[in-house]
Amino acid sequence: MANFILELLSEEIPSRMQKQASIFLVKQFEEKINFCGVQYEDLKVFFSSRRLSIIIYNIAVQSNEVNSVILGPRVDSPEKAISGFLKSNNIRSLDMCNVIPDKKGDRYQFISKIPPKLTNEILSEIVIEIVSKFSWPKSMRWGDGNLKWVRPIRNILAIMIDGIKIDTLDIKIGDIAAQNFTYGHRFMKNDKIFIKNISNYFSDLEDNFVILEDSKRKDLIVSQINQIEKKYNIKVIEDASLLDEVSGLVEWPVVLLADFNQEFLSLPPEVLQTSMRSHQKYFSVLDGKSNKITNKFILIANIYSKDQGASIILGNQRVLSARLHDAKFFWEKDLSHPLADNYHLLKRVTYHQKLGSLFEKVERIEEIAKDIASYLEIDKIKLPIAAKLIKNDLLSEMVVEFPELQGVMGHYYAVQQGYELDICNSIKDHYLPNSPKDPTPDEPISYILSIADKLDSLICFWSIGEKPTGSKDPFALRRAGNGIVRNIIENELDIELDNLIHNIFKKSNICQSKDKEIISSDLISFFNDRMKSYLQYKGMDINLYESIMKLEESCNLSLIYRKLVLLDHFRKDKNGEIFLKSIKRVNNILEPIDNKIKLDRDHIKISEDLLTKKVEKNLYKLILELRKQVIDKNNIKQLEEYLYMNCKLSNLINDFFDNIIVNDENNDLKNNRMHLLYAIINLTSDLFDIKSIEI
Repeated sequence: MANFILELLSEEIPSRMQKQASIFLVKQFEEKINFCGVQYEDLKVFFSSRRLSIIIYNIAVQSNEVNSVILGPRVDSPEKAISGFLKSNNIRSLDMCNVIPDKKGDRYQFISKIPPKLTNEILSEIVIEIVSKFSWPKSMRWGDGNLKWVRPIRNILAIMIDGIKIDTLDIKIGDIAAQNFTYGHRFMKNDKIFIKNISNYFSDLEDNFVILEDSKRKDLIVSQINQIEKKYNIKVIEDASLLDEVSGLVEWPVVLLADFNQEFLSLPPEVLQTSMRSHQKYFSVLDGKSNKITNKFILIANIYSKDQGASIILGNQRVLSARLHDAKFFWEKDLSHPLADNYHLLKRVTYHQKLGSLFEKVERIEEIAKDIASYLEIDKIKLPIAAKLIKNDLLSEMVVEFPELQGVMGHYYAVQQGYELDICNSIKDHYLPNSPKDPTPDEPISYILSIADKLDSLICFWSIGEKPTGSKDPFALRRAGNGIVRNIIENELDIELDNLIHNIFKKSNICQSKDKEIISSDLISFFNDRMKSYLQYKGMDINLYESIMKLEESCNLSLIYRKLVLLDHFRKDKNGEIFLKSIKRVNNILEPIDNKIKLDRDHIKISEDLLTKKVEKNLYKLILELRKQVIDKNNIKQLEEYLYMNCKLSNLINDFFDNIIVNDENNDLKNNRMHLLYAIINLTSDLFDIKSIEI
């Protein structure tokens, strides 16, 4: 057994591409090695700003004989297709092929034996094939060669280590041949490093200021940050994605603390953080006592310097100062004119070629918001004011520079210009939630405008045939749907989405009337799917949801969710569980009988004279009592009380089955008993579908 090391050393690989490249490399190697019948113990991949490495541990020096299975055309295919298959695979005749069954008909199959081969030869071929056809989001050529790679390759380390024996693989890609050495840190110690074994590979790289393992670089960054936090009584804002990014920018991370002019603290903290993060990849810093943002920042350098980083800090301070001067200019310029003035300027901004301008979208949002407010019986006086402000910051200098600050800047500008706080908050919060981790707005103006904005997007894009398909969702409509579902449920909003959508279509000219019903129905199905996704994320039972949804006359997601929670709690309660099991038993008895004998279940007729046994009479008496209960099935408190009242049936149902034969020889008795059972089912049949409930 041997070990194999491959390292592709190149110019700096963009950090965002490194992880995906490592996944692709592993997948390719696993598929090709397994196909060739080479046994190995483990395979691991590593990456840094300049390296993509793979190590295969305890790999056999020779492959096993393997069968190569080639699937051919169907036996009834044209003669040309069959002969092409034979020729392309060097098959002399069809007699050498098997015939196997397939969904669309029998097909030819050819099995050839691949003889054993030296692993170093196999790996050489694999490496050349993978590197030559590597999948990068963007690639480039350099020099006179035809090789495409993310950045110019400078060295290829490719060796098999078998004890003390080291074989360099016979590989040449472009004008670069494989070597038994690599290089150290580009700036700190760029010497040749001859590799003798795997541990030597890692340790010698570290001796030459290269940490190959991404997790180790991250740990080192975090450790250094923790030391700085303790020393200066500060708190660095955690940012996992930024940590991933900066770890991919360095091979020898050195954490440095720097600062900027305090005058910039007059800017909103989000502006400071975005300026530092987006452009410069800096971590923002909070004061350890006040928890407010400070004029300090954390940068990650790739080298130690003789002046302990002073020159690096100075250079980064200058760059950041220029950025913040720009941000201050944008801030002051945006504040120099009213935010409301941008409303009519939205006419110049195209929302979508087929859907008009952003101004038109805002007008639609306003009307939808008024409808929602009417449903919820909420004062809509402030809605038009807020609606005419929510998109205006898209035309601000700051948001043009930092699009991720949309809504946030509008909030600040509105506050500065004296608008009421809930109106200001709606500018920022109407975008929420954007992800499962985001909160939902908790103020009426905010969540109404959030629903209106997202619902307008869904209706409009559905109307022009741009709904999500498969994994494609270019307009983030699934996210919009998720946002509506969460806003409705988490704010307990009694909105009948089907009626709301119907009314929106009724008042708008967004699509042809003949398509409105179809689109409305399709949108409700879409919301049903989004609801299921939400419930799955929450770890709730989809079958339980289906048992309620089947019986609902309207798409009131908040009410359905509250019923679902109630039924879930009821099912987990001891008495509730016993009751549900008992009526499940009733349903199981009725189903096979009902399939043979069709009775009118909606017009149950129970004759007291045919109730011959005491248990029958007691059961019927309790059914009559429960029938007298008048409940509002949309009132959760009444539903809960009614469900627990039904639990009194459990023992009587079990006694009934223990002492009564339903399928009696006397037809009148049999029908009467069946109607008695139907009466039990009907007590809760408009609340849930017992068939869909798993107990």
